[in-house]
Amino acid sequence: MKRPLVVIAVFYCLGIILAGLVRINFWIITSLASAVFAAVTLWGRKNWIFLVLVLFLALLTGYLSMRNSWVLSNCHIRKLVAYKDSSRYWLNGFIASQPEFKNNHLWFILRARQIQSDKLRYKCCGEVLVKMDFELALNYGDNLMLMGNLGRPPSFGRSQSYRDFLARQGIYLVMPIKDHRQIIRQDKFNGVGLIRGCLWLRAYLEQVISRNLPPIPASILAAMVLGQKRNIPWLVNNSMVKSGTVHILVVSGFNVGIVALMINLLLKILRFGRKARIILIAICLLIYCVITGATNPVIRATVMGLVFLAAYLLKSQPDIYNSLVSAALFILLINPRQLFDIGFQLSFMSVLAIVYFYPKLKVLVHLELCRIKILKFIAEGCLVSFSAWLGTLVIIALNFRIICPITVLANILIVPLATLITLCGFTLVLSGLIYPDLANLFSLPTAALITLLLNINAALIKLPFAYIYL
Repeated sequence: MKRPLVVIAVFYCLGIILAGLVRINFWIITSLASAVFAAVTLWGRKNWIFLVLVLFLALLTGYLSMRNSWVLSNCHIRKLVAYKDSSRYWLNGFIASQPEFKNNHLWFILRARQIQSDKLRYKCCGEVLVKMDFELALNYGDNLMLMGNLGRPPSFGRSQSYRDFLARQGIYLVMPIKDHRQIIRQDKFNGVGLIRGCLWLRAYLEQVISRNLPPIPASILAAMVLGQKRNIPWLVNNSMVKSGTVHILVVSGFNVGIVALMINLLLKILRFGRKARIILIAICLLIYCVITGATNPVIRATVMGLVFLAAYLLKSQPDIYNSLVSAALFILLINPRQLFDIGFQLSFMSVLAIVYFYPKLKVLVHLELCRIKILKFIAEGCLVSFSAWLGTLVIIALNFRIICPITVLANILIVPLATLITLCGFTLVLSGLIYPDLANLFSLPTAALITLLLNINAALIKLPFAYIYL
């Protein structure tokens, strides 16, 4: 088998899907998986029987992984609070995410450690989404005592997507805070110091962007470089959805590649050795992953980058399929419910479609016969865009009820612009980090490119049949 890891990952995913369709006694599946594992271990000859056993084991492992993700510990806060309970609780814990003010509310995740109702106090675990009706200077790691009601997350009418999204993150309860008197600050800091440092750096870089750019360009650049989309106006985001170019507002493999390239260039100038460069680049990629929020596209790109760095270190040839599957398995082993997340599906399907369809389309149209470089470059852009569109067409149509025929043309025009904006954006934030006055030199071209991008996008979605709602 040429790529066994790819086939194993497919069967692992099938096991996750099967767990959502069929309920079989957990211990029966566990016993069966143990028996198959023993058979695989003892089977010396790697023939077709061995292969069948390995794939069956991957299927059972996916099933058990998904079933296990539904099991909550006895001290989990979800088990200690009834959904329709109107009691007031005191909740002690620390902030496990950087607080964000959006839609006139301050949102953050509190990692609970103790819960008290009346005079009963219990140790607990789990996370709660806190919604505050006012702004307050809070940071990751702050230790708090909160008083309020605990209830289910909102479902926004008949849609359960938001509630399901939070459940996939392990969040089942929301605590609304309406008054300052419901909060007691505690001096002790919790959390990971490295994460707090990365989040501080992100906040500082956001300030660099906001100081040097007008509000709308600043919000777009913060999304493209730092992964922060909260300030993007709804009209801008909606127009990007209609043109099928909203992916440029997400930090992805291109951004991770730029970070790796810049760090490698700097270390070469400083005359670092090959092994030292690889190790330092890997560390910088992990830090950038934390800074940008460790979303699925960033984790995918980071894991793939680390796989390529490891192959380069070992002087072996990396395989794009195995690297992509390694990233997917890394995420799914931690949280198998991510398989049903739209962001996860779009992130991996777009890359997989480009890797699979692009070479075949390139051969089909005989692109190698084109001798004019500019035409060949445009044609390659068309094929890459068309490949990504093919791979994500069904997912977007089913989940967003929209088809965007203009996507291929839009990506040909907008993606090169987005590339220039990203390069200018990285230069702006790095210069602002080293010497703040230098950032002003890059603010004008960056703002001009973003304005041009928005105008092109607005013109494209006005074309007939640019997008079709289903």
